[in-house]
Amino acid sequence: MLPIQGSKVRAFIQSRRERLRQYLVDLIRARTGNPPGDEHLAAQVMTAWCDAHGIAHEMFEKEPGRTNVVARIGSGRPRVMVPLHFDVVPAGDGWETDPFEPVERNGRIIGRGAKDNKGPLAAMMLAAEFLKQNEAGLSGQLILVGAADEEAGSALGMRYLTVECGLEAEMAIVPDAGHSMRLIDVGEKGALFLKVIAEGRQAHGSTPERGASALWPTIDFLERIRGWRPEGPASDLFTPPTLNVGAIHAGSVPNMVPGRCEAMVDIRYLPGTDDEAILSHVRGALGEVEAKTEGVRMRLEVLSDQPPTQVTPDHPMVGVLQERTEEVTGVRPTPYGQSGATVAKFLILQGIPAVGFMCGPDGVEHTAGEWIDLEELARFAEVMALAVWDLAGGAHGT
Repeated sequence: MLPIQGSKVRAFIQSRRERLRQYLVDLIRARTGNPPGDEHLAAQVMTAWCDAHGIAHEMFEKEPGRTNVVARIGSGRPRVMVPLHFDVVPAGDGWETDPFEPVERNGRIIGRGAKDNKGPLAAMMLAAEFLKQNEAGLSGQLILVGAADEEAGSALGMRYLTVECGLEAEMAIVPDAGHSMRLIDVGEKGALFLKVIAEGRQAHGSTPERGASALWPTIDFLERIRGWRPEGPASDLFTPPTLNVGAIHAGSVPNMVPGRCEAMVDIRYLPGTDDEAILSHVRGALGEVEAKTEGVRMRLEVLSDQPPTQVTPDHPMVGVLQERTEEVTGVRPTPYGQSGATVAKFLILQGIPAVGFMCGPDGVEHTAGEWIDLEELARFAEVMALAVWDLAGGAHGT
């Protein structure tokens, strides 16, 4: 295989900068806030693009209007999947402009979804155009996905496509972890969400001795685990494990002893850590509190346990992204493990090696005034066209 010259890709992308801007504007104008989703509005943009460029595609819906689009360039293997999502979080408050009527300022496009995830989708559409123009040189295949429902768990999107529709690939690059192409997400911590429930006995607030407060033993339990962290092998890729209490609900008025209390706990843990050992420790602390508290019963519910995932930093995707990014931007991205979760975690658990890689500054997603820089989007399109060419077996350099 001969590597394709970066100058050829650069010339292609730069000559189509206005097209890139228009794709992004059209996608932002498609109001796909989730809920309710309405991803069919953005799917219309992508399918019209596919038709205009002769790109084979299929549409899948688990529910009406919650549309997924799967486009393919090439027909062989390896298959490189690039999944993006049509839906965005609701606009929220604090905007100075209409969040669904994009505004351009100083080379930036401002609008809901500009970074997460419509900007990267627009860039991938342009990168895919280059690959389509050079499709005869591919021995493998690009699978470009516009998915529904990512912001609400992907039950109608990537989970549906892979589990129920049989979508497969040999590898995946997920453009949904920021950091301006300076980091490559090769792993994600485990996420264990717990609900602690205490049930006591209500009483009048003037005679608390007649009741059994569910609140105080809950506080006692939380204090016992406050400084504890799951034990596991250390890793240079990840920050240490974390524990967060996200919510406590008890009582309704000051003059009543609360008979029930619920607390929500979020534990993030590293690869190699035994989640059963985590649960054993938490249950042990809960049992100790219950044993010394008269009239209160306590129990633990596991709301969700997403195991940690990781691909090796020497996976070919990592090396190719490092080399091509350095070629285009002058900066070599670093592999890292993140604390949050993306579609990459789910794909790895489905047996598809996946890494996260994305343009755009960290922290603007889900905020008022969300934006993306058009020049950076163009560079991202260059990097992804080159990387997919390498990974999908591009055979002819010119």
